[in-house]
Amino acid sequence: MKMTCNICGNGKFVRMNARKAVRCSKCSSLERTRLMALFIQKFDLVNENSKILHIAPEKGLADYLYGIAKEGCCFADLFPANYPFAKGIQKLDLCQDLDAIPDHTYDLIIHSHVLEHLPCNYTYVLYHMHRILKESGRIICSIPVIHGFYDCCSSPELTDERRKERFGQNDHIRKFGRDDLNMTLGKVYNLGEYDVTTIFSKEELLTYNIPENCWKYYTPGSVLCLSKTDYLLA
Repeated sequence: MKMTCNICGNGKFVRMNARKAVRCSKCSSLERTRLMALFIQKFDLVNENSKILHIAPEKGLADYLYGIAKEGCCFADLFPANYPFAKGIQKLDLCQDLDAIPDHTYDLIIHSHVLEHLPCNYTYVLYHMHRILKESGRIICSIPVIHGFYDCCSSPELTDERRKERFGQNDHIRKFGRDDLNMTLGKVYNLGEYDVTTIFSKEELLTYNIPENCWKYYTPGSVLCLSKTDYLLA
């Protein structure tokens, strides 16, 4: 089967660390990025009038969204200089600045592998994302879920080596574990069982190079498409 990137149309994929042929050689999308785009495309979530908050934007997806919504895109990160490709990128501290954003501002909020970096309580961040989302809006996110149980430590005394051993990466301060997910993220969002083959055909997923290990069960590549009603703390 010929594989194509559903973000940029490219057909060549290259290695990403130990994973073979998963990164698009043109727009640098990964499996989870293409799955996020597939949700956007499947449910027609973006048009020329959309207001979008894209946190820590991925280049291919950011270019794709800007091509549709133009100035409706707000690209933001704590370190905006790391994203020179994102037009009008703004500084946003998710632990400090979300309070200032008015209710019901965005049609779509996107974040991928962000929550595990944040030194504040992640439920504070998710609360405000829910608050600033329009009633008909969606949050599309990838929150890495790994083996074991939830763990968190923001102490600066934790060494990079110990942080990598404990959380999987030296700039992470928490991990979400499969064994108690219903007691962490599952208390904030209505998660249910994870199986994207109930939404997309296997042919679609394979065509867009979203491999089978991303289809079922919560993993580092899982993608959630959440509505206002999926938030449980309203």
